[in-house]
Amino acid sequence: MASFETLADRASEAPVISPLPALATFYLDGLSIYRSVDTFHRDLYDPDYQFEQDVVIDDDSRYHEYPYINCTTDPITPALNDVVDWANEEHHDRIRQDLLQQSKLKNHILDAITGEDFVALIIIDGLSYDALRTVSNEILQPVIVDGITTTEPGFRRIIYGGDPASIYASLTGEGFYTGYGFTYWERGQEDLSTDLHSAMGQNIHRIRDFDEVISTLEADAPFTEKTYVQVTRMGLDQDSHNRKENPNRNVVRDEILSDVKSLAETASTMSDNFRIFMTADHGILWRDQLPEDPPIVHDEWTNHARFLTGQHNLEHGMVVKDSTDPTTGLAYPYLTRELKNTEWGVHGGFSYQESIVPLIEVTSPGDLE
Repeated sequence: MASFETLADRASEAPVISPLPALATFYLDGLSIYRSVDTFHRDLYDPDYQFEQDVVIDDDSRYHEYPYINCTTDPITPALNDVVDWANEEHHDRIRQDLLQQSKLKNHILDAITGEDFVALIIIDGLSYDALRTVSNEILQPVIVDGITTTEPGFRRIIYGGDPASIYASLTGEGFYTGYGFTYWERGQEDLSTDLHSAMGQNIHRIRDFDEVISTLEADAPFTEKTYVQVTRMGLDQDSHNRKENPNRNVVRDEILSDVKSLAETASTMSDNFRIFMTADHGILWRDQLPEDPPIVHDEWTNHARFLTGQHNLEHGMVVKDSTDPTTGLAYPYLTRELKNTEWGVHGGFSYQESIVPLIEVTSPGDLE
């Protein structure tokens, strides 16, 4: 069991072998990382090659010539903001290579469904991976938001993945002819909500409480066809804006997990083979996760503290084209303006808190105990 600091210290003495976790290379930028012993040996036995940095071999092989070190430090923590330049496109590319991308969640979900006859997808509006780090990593994995961290593009990336067909439209080809959409938005009131449920016909339910999901499914059971359930649920996005008091984030998180468990318990009475996915459109960067006096990089007042509509040449910004219109998101910890007194959290930029969201996969009610 070793930290990144210990790993670097040992590598200063001799090349070491260590199977590195995802994103570990950001913490080891002063080292040469080889992906196998063979590639290291090619340079080692090349008389013209000059080593300029200490060496870590990212491999799980054992060679008596090189110490084997098990590095157990978790790289996916708030410390990531200290080693990632969130305005650097090359850094974004490296993260996307190591983590599941939000735009590929659709394919991930479709590939994960094998023999299940009840599948549910819960999308939370505003929930960071960091909020769920205590959940077992057997069911939790990080997802990188590969775009601007706002609601509409986040939901579209999850449901469509850049394709014309939604998750549910794709599943109908696998025999999922029964589909339910549950939304905290009113169908027709929000263009986004309409698009997200376009393949489900009229079987869309506007809800104010997650219990309505459970009661509706229980009332319609048993199901004679494969069934897909899609829930868009409020998370912490709404609580982060325009509140007089700091929201209790832990209470909201626990309520979300309780809802997932409740749906799993209900699904277990309806199917012997079910799978529930839960993810989020984006995370939230909270006021108390910023420096005491965060730097402001824009001269004019703007509605959003973490991004600007349109293309702007900002040193600490990165332009993203999630649709036809470009958006300029800011890197951590920069703001376009000071936060309002009722603004407890923000999103739209790039940071560990905003850009890494959770994916939970549950196949048994006991998974969340």
